[in-house]
Amino acid sequence: MKASRKFTVAALPLLLGMAAQAAHAGQASTTPAAPSLSAVLAATPDLSVSGFVEASYTHFDTLISPSNPMLRAFDVRQNSFVLNQATLNLSYLPANGAGAAVVLRSGADARLMRYSEQWPFSMPSTPFNVANAYAQYATGPLTVQAGKMWGLAGVESNATMDTNISNSFLYWNLEPATVTGMRASYVISPAATAVVGVNNGWNFTSAVAQTSKTLELGLMGALSKTVSYSLDMYRGQSPLFGGATSGDLQLINATGTWNATQALSFQADFDHVTKQEYLGVGTGTGKADGLALYANYSFTPQWQLALRGETINDKDGIVTGVNGTSNHLRETTATINFQATPSLKLSTELRQDRSDLAIYAKSSGQSKSQTSLELQAVYAF
Repeated sequence: MKASRKFTVAALPLLLGMAAQAAHAGQASTTPAAPSLSAVLAATPDLSVSGFVEASYTHFDTLISPSNPMLRAFDVRQNSFVLNQATLNLSYLPANGAGAAVVLRSGADARLMRYSEQWPFSMPSTPFNVANAYAQYATGPLTVQAGKMWGLAGVESNATMDTNISNSFLYWNLEPATVTGMRASYVISPAATAVVGVNNGWNFTSAVAQTSKTLELGLMGALSKTVSYSLDMYRGQSPLFGGATSGDLQLINATGTWNATQALSFQADFDHVTKQEYLGVGTGTGKADGLALYANYSFTPQWQLALRGETINDKDGIVTGVNGTSNHLRETTATINFQATPSLKLSTELRQDRSDLAIYAKSSGQSKSQTSLELQAVYAF
């Protein structure tokens, strides 16, 4: 009897604990589970959550470096593996009513994007950038946006993954990647959507001191099921391309896309850039023209070949940084893409850049050409 009492007292805490767990389990079974993300997205069709992770390896036969990228956008490592970016896209953009979108980005590309968004240029200490963040109100054919948005010009975009690994000369050097300001678009017909906006200038998240705002105009649409186009113009005072900050910088851009078949498509991108007072106050206008041509062919749903040829007539040296001296740039790129799974893409690319002037640094001295090899893996979700 005495021994039995000891057992009961010793077991009491265990029995109480088991009773509490049973009660908690019973309560949990009556509490509805939180809805999954897929259920929330299905119930809210205008809500979108997506992203991707991109890593690459680059090798140049020149002495390229972050301080000497030689017009190559995000390719700033001579022989290195790089975590280019981890990107998260969040948006709620209903066809009618208020919405917003945010694109958060981290990695080497994010640091370089942030570098280009402030004047004077300064490399940030952290590899993080709010690539896009804007509010939107849509009503019928009219949509108004305010905040930081993707630029209108060009075939290539930092919003999605392009068919080539490297970016064109035009994308990084002659076209704004982002703008910060306000934009209104009006759908006239499927063949024509008109856009007008005002912003701080190419890529700048805050206005450069003593400069006017930049005007943005655009017209885009689909001429048929297989042909689409866009026409864009930017004009405003800017410190870019050298010379006086008070000089007006203007871009006129035209792009076209032709989906010849389900497997074959062609694209073209033309830029005409002018910078007033490009050698200082009271000097003339510097000019540059650029053209990029693209061809994409899918051999199978998994295998694709992407070709790009490009030329820039840098009439006054405003692109290559030798203001007052004419130069001519050309590049040829071939990329093979393999869609290993619906979420994973593997790519390899060979590219050669050429210049009339010896602007590329090699261990043997200055050169008029450089060759690069790149490998890339992208996982999208």
